[in-house]
Amino acid sequence: MPDAQSSEAPKAEEQAAPITTSHLANLASLYHVPMSQGTLDSIADEKGEVTPAQRDAFHEYVKTSAQGLFPTFAKQIEAGIPTNHLLDPYRQVAKMTLGENTEPNFQADPKWEAALTGGRDKDGRPQPMSLAEWKAHLRTTPEFGFHNTPQGQEMMNQALESLRLVFEEK
Repeated sequence: MPDAQSSEAPKAEEQAAPITTSHLANLASLYHVPMSQGTLDSIADEKGEVTPAQRDAFHEYVKTSAQGLFPTFAKQIEAGIPTNHLLDPYRQVAKMTLGENTEPNFQADPKWEAALTGGRDKDGRPQPMSLAEWKAHLRTTPEFGFHNTPQGQEMMNQALESLRLVFEEK
């Protein structure tokens, strides 16, 4: 029987699974920071593992990079909210408006970036659109193709029917 000073159970550090480049890739993805596998591999040792200190430093680096990529969310990212969480409401509104197969590219496509910079604060500076503004933007910007969705078709048919009724009355 072990004495009170020793323990048969391994320490938490010994039990923890190794931190790998997969962990780093997940962090980069969570913050929408593009990262090559070569860069991730260069951080790891020959076994593909990184220390907790390296992981923590990488996390701070990714957060700083995300603040530069998404300046309108910089305060939230600095506070530790991953970009993926901040973008999810915009992604969900896009899916509800344009269809479940819609996958916005907020990083590289200006038409999607509008969600993040298309709104204006009281001083006229860019800020994220409200979700209502975003939904209206998705519906009224032809490049998104809302007019081709079942919901868009229904709205057009209702408008045409209303016009038909107006002209029949005259």
